[in-house]
Amino acid sequence: MKRSAKFMYGVLLSMSLGVSAAADQASGPYIAARQAALAHDYKPASDYFARALAQSPRDSVLVSQTMTAFLASGDVKKAHALARLLVAGEGSYPLAEVLVLSEHFKRNDYQAALDHLESTTVVGSAIDELLKGWALVGLGQMAEALRLFDAVVPVEGMRSFALYQKGLAQTLAGDFEGAAVSFSGQGQGAPALNYRGSLAWAQILVQLDRPEDGLTFLRDFHGSGADHEVNSLMAQIEAGALVEFDLLRSASEGAGEVLHLLAQALQNGEGQDGLLLYTRLASHMAPRNMQALLLSARLLEQLGNPKLAIETYAQVPRSHPAYVEAELGRAQALHLIGEGTTAIEVLTQLSGSFENLRAVHMTLGDFLRQDEQYARAVRSYDMAIALIDQPARGQWYLHYVRGTAHDRLGDWLAAMRDFDRALELSPNQFQVLNYVGYTLVDRGEQLGEALEMIQKAVAAQPDAGYIIDSLGWAQYRLGYYNEAVVHMERAVELMATDPIVNDHLGDVYWAVGRKTEAQFQWRRALSFATDYSGPEAVDPKRIERKLEVGLATVLAEEGAPPLKVADGD
Repeated sequence: MKRSAKFMYGVLLSMSLGVSAAADQASGPYIAARQAALAHDYKPASDYFARALAQSPRDSVLVSQTMTAFLASGDVKKAHALARLLVAGEGSYPLAEVLVLSEHFKRNDYQAALDHLESTTVVGSAIDELLKGWALVGLGQMAEALRLFDAVVPVEGMRSFALYQKGLAQTLAGDFEGAAVSFSGQGQGAPALNYRGSLAWAQILVQLDRPEDGLTFLRDFHGSGADHEVNSLMAQIEAGALVEFDLLRSASEGAGEVLHLLAQALQNGEGQDGLLLYTRLASHMAPRNMQALLLSARLLEQLGNPKLAIETYAQVPRSHPAYVEAELGRAQALHLIGEGTTAIEVLTQLSGSFENLRAVHMTLGDFLRQDEQYARAVRSYDMAIALIDQPARGQWYLHYVRGTAHDRLGDWLAAMRDFDRALELSPNQFQVLNYVGYTLVDRGEQLGEALEMIQKAVAAQPDAGYIIDSLGWAQYRLGYYNEAVVHMERAVELMATDPIVNDHLGDVYWAVGRKTEAQFQWRRALSFATDYSGPEAVDPKRIERKLEVGLATVLAEEGAPPLKVADGD
């Protein structure tokens, strides 16, 4: 298991840091390839590596780097061709071994897969035994396969892995009773299940004429966070429709489950690059496993490659229940690359096709609100809220964001109705308390109540700079200038480059007579205003005017009440 957790990391080191003849030649394509690989920009990296390889075709390190880049970009066919060259030559190339093995499984050549696993260590001893088990399943040697799965159960850290694989193998043989025993832990405690495991267990229960148990399990496992795929399965079960066990249909797909599960298990302990290689291989062996595809896309987003993530999300077919999750992810990735309009179009079409999915309307509302299309956002939130059957604490967010959209439209009464409802559902929700308190302060209304609300928010989030800023600003508006200084200085410590917070601190300094420091903070606020994209508007002209004539004159020009400015500098 230790080797399986580390070998992909070594692969990535060889891709980005390995020394090759091409490097010695200072090849332009090679340098460009390394830079692209380090930036996780895998498609250009694979292209540049291929060009460098054309100059140095016998350089095995360069072959390995090119192979890895092709796999990371999703071009398994080209990666496999290079893997065969490496395996046929000298040296140790673990990723090449896995690629060759995956192709044996992909072609249903289970004897070749078994021979490969018996001739060398591919991933790690325990994982290799599970893969051997799937090769034996493919060869029809089920008894021997189950013996191998059982042999892995006692290995440290492998119990859940092995029992899950054993149960899946039993479903291929139609032995759902045996699969139920494996999924129940063989009398020693049930193994931990992941998302796909939850679907598999529910489908097994249905095959055993226990549909109600399947429904109860799914509700308990996923709770209010159930996505469209889970809800679709529950709807089928509730309707008494024919639900076949369809998560796995071949031994090749079973082997793909091993790598997919391994990637999920290692998410907190290995570089995301390495995990991406696992998920790419899992998708190659099990192309119907949409969760492996979605995990690849999410990893690409985390690695800062949203464009390739978009391509990966787009591979989920519309007919699959995971399509909704993929489109939500694609919209988010589009937003990351500045394609907000396209993202909204994607979500608008999705909301029309799946009009009964609350999450789709809520996400569309969020994107519209961020795009300052507040009226459309309100309509999306209206549709999401209308789909709520049983009010629950977690639904405070929908009322909160609809309230902020109403506020931006100038309908404060409608906004407060939503904020009040949000606080009914979650009385100490600091985001709502802070927003309402800060807005009341800015409106000059109910200042005492506003201060109390912000103080509650600060108590809940004592290190949140924007909430500390709200507290200081409320104290300033109430005339508690000295107290305001303490909190504003703390807010600037926490949000050093925020123009709003720096501007507020300047005003507070001016109020206590620290005019030089006030001007310094206003200049800082101006310097940060150019690249600011926060939720509150920055008015550089007002800040410039304060630097010219001082805060007191600006307030007088605006017709605002004067400050009691302290003496001194």
